Amino acid sequence: GIGKTRTSLQVAANLLDGSGNGVWFVELAPLASNEYIPAAVAQALGLSLPPLGDSVENLVKMIKSWDALLVFDNCEHLIEGAARFISAVIRGCPKISVLASSRQALGVAGEMTFRLPSLAVDDGTVGVVTSAREAAILPAIALFVERATATNDSFSLTDENASTVAEICRRLDGIPLAIELAAARVKMLSPRQLHDRLDERFRVLTGGSRDVLPRQQTLRALIDWSHDLLDDRERMLFRRLGIFVNGFTLEAATAVGTSDVLDELDLFDVLASLVDKSLVLAEPAGDTLRYRMLESTRAYAREKLDAAAESHERALGHLRYLRDRFVDERKRSDRTGRVESCERLIAIELEDLRAALDWGTANGEAILASELLAAVRRDWRTVALSGEGYERIGHAIDLLGDGAAASLRSSLFTWKGRFASDFGRITEACDLTSEGVRLGRASGDRITLAFALDEQSTGLRRAGRVDDAADALADAEAMISSEDRWLALVVLNDKAALVGIRGDYESAVHLCQELRDKHRALGNWSDVVVSGLNLAEWEHALGKTERAVVIAQETLADMKSAPTRFEQWYVGGACNLVGYLVALDRLAEARATARELLLRHGSDATHIGHISFALEHLALVLALEGDHARAVQVAAHADAALRDLGYEREFTEKATRTRLDALLAERLQSDQRESLETRGVAITREEAVALALAALEEPPDGV
Repeated sequence: GIGKTRTSLQVAANLLDGSGNGVWFVELAPLASNEYIPAAVAQALGLSLPPLGDSVENLVKMIKSWDALLVFDNCEHLIEGAARFISAVIRGCPKISVLASSRQALGVAGEMTFRLPSLAVDDGTVGVVTSAREAAILPAIALFVERATATNDSFSLTDENASTVAEICRRLDGIPLAIELAAARVKMLSPRQLHDRLDERFRVLTGGSRDVLPRQQTLRALIDWSHDLLDDRERMLFRRLGIFVNGFTLEAATAVGTSDVLDELDLFDVLASLVDKSLVLAEPAGDTLRYRMLESTRAYAREKLDAAAESHERALGHLRYLRDRFVDERKRSDRTGRVESCERLIAIELEDLRAALDWGTANGEAILASELLAAVRRDWRTVALSGEGYERIGHAIDLLGDGAAASLRSSLFTWKGRFASDFGRITEACDLTSEGVRLGRASGDRITLAFALDEQSTGLRRAGRVDDAADALADAEAMISSEDRWLALVVLNDKAALVGIRGDYESAVHLCQELRDKHRALGNWSDVVVSGLNLAEWEHALGKTERAVVIAQETLADMKSAPTRFEQWYVGGACNLVGYLVALDRLAEARATARELLLRHGSDATHIGHISFALEHLALVLALEGDHARAVQVAAHADAALRDLGYEREFTEKATRTRLDALLAERLQSDQRESLETRGVAITREEAVALALAALEEPPDGV
């Protein structure tokens, strides 16, 4: 269904210039046996084969002097016979060229292969389609519109349905036949209804044109055609590979696909055969190959897996493979201090990770799923899914109960506490990490306990319990050996924060610079970002606020261009930048930065702590510009939110709040301010953000 026949016909038509013996088209699809190939070719060429002798030799002799192009279409089901016949023609007829379409290469001398790609659903620059104009330039969407219009003349591509049509074409992998079958359904379904039914694609995508081969009249028949050509081992591996959601490596295929009747050596050969037959795609991924199925092919393979009653066994293997893969990568990163490979791994395996976790928690494999979660750890943050990581860990804790190993439960409580701390839920973070420490002690595992103590220290520090935080951090540091390189870096980062909180800004700056250099050398770009943002904070505390602005702006710019997604750190960094700009009275820049931050993340509960701080910085901007009423309400809401979270202000936030309180006390009567504060405390976060944005849309009045 990729368009091999149409491409072949177009090439043939382009070469019809009246010279030589012409261009001839030979359709092999209807043939049931290799024996019929010579007769089919002779018939297409208008020749009669002699009744005696070898039919291939006889035909080659008859066309030996021809100057022609022979087009053989649909060779895959007769691949050996087609290869032998075409090889004989090439050897015996020097002026004849052959163009053959097939789902796998013929493997004959002189063959040059061209893999016909799917139609483009994204040109690499459009990104998410938002308008009909953007959509219309993409070949897959253009084909859908052409066929849909031919079926239903009232259909048109609009700004309202363009993104839906684009998603339909994407989910159909840009396969022309699948797109045509889908477009034919607009007689009965709107694009949105069609999109919502694509999970039932083999029932929905039927009713193709009657003038095409029967196997091309439905999507199922098309894939049935390819599946029927496989041998038993190929069918076995094909259905097992359907367990992967978003591609796989050879190692993954081996881990999930082998069995008593298909060992590792066999699997390599069978996988290569599936690639040759275009049922599996092999694509370069760095210095290795990554394999994948087209979405429709994968859905078909999953059906076959279910029908063979193998789904549970292969899903369990899939979960175990991912657990082992993430655990191994994590051990390596803990030993070397390099975390980039772990961050890259979750970006690659995210959809398979989700599928494996969902299956494990729903099918009695809570321990395996929890071990996978514990290995993933903080990496949810690098794909901007901290909220999902927090929820999944919480669900795993509930499923495990008290019966699981203390070390595993400690890791889960500690990491949930870390996410809670990142979200600004400091009271909750302290409770969770305290339980992580208790379980860590019970486990007897040094690393588990050391990490739990470090994260407990972070929560206590943010709650303003600095001495308790220092004690926990000292206990963690005492447990670390020279081999615990990653954990040593984590502790050093928290040590820098702690000395800064205690007022030793020079030491905090020195430690942050040291950390940034170490992480840059290791290639830990997310930690380079964190170190840079922390460095800016302590430079500001030292009074070098102009330098803090430059560091923060450069770090935020690096985040936007980096391959890793940095939402969690971006929000915190942008919030601090607003504070620095306000401290320098660069109010127009502070306004612009705050506006971008609130528009992008103001409604996201994941960032409630940082957004509350941003609202306080913005309240100071409004107060400096004379908008005292809105400044009081926004600040009162932020203050109440921070109290609920248990979040203690650090240097930048304290400086802003002190200046704001002094200014408001000077400009407003106490009863007037109390009334406005009551109003601010009563409004929701959404209303507070809307109030702040409304103020930003108006030009400042000045003081």
